[in-house]
Amino acid sequence: MNNSFARLIDGMNATLREEVLTRLHDEFARGQVYGVINLLNTFKVRADWSAGFLREQVGKHFDTLDRFAALVRDRAPAVRLPELPARPALECASVAELLRLRDEVNGAICALLGWLEAQQAGLGAPLAAELEALLRDSMRAEIAIELKNSPLPLFAEMSSGRES
Repeated sequence: MNNSFARLIDGMNATLREEVLTRLHDEFARGQVYGVINLLNTFKVRADWSAGFLREQVGKHFDTLDRFAALVRDRAPAVRLPELPARPALECASVAELLRLRDEVNGAICALLGWLEAQQAGLGAPLAAELEALLRDSMRAEIAIELKNSPLPLFAEMSSGRES
């Protein structure tokens, strides 16, 4: 039977904690082992086949682009929207494709911020502010998703050589 990647990482971490750390008495060496544990925890949630967080980020950005376009069409129909990337099916996308899509939608969001500045008069200040907030909230959501899918660093353990 094959184990999941996360289970393999958890096994490595358990071995390092239970078998290696218990035999190390040098604080520097113990800190280095905690550094390896921290790195393994990062791999566990960010490795190539851990694409869930990328799908979440890309999906959130496409939701934002859809909402942005709908707001402009509904509330400022005379203003011409720039071309936005089309939403692809994300369920079967590879990690490489998800990374490309994330870069593409990030570029579109940055371009829309510039477009908003140029179109402010045609959109009106209230709609422009709402659209800007929508884009900035999407950028914040990407960071929140990154943080949610990143293990807490083991800085205290690395510097002290002791489990906190």
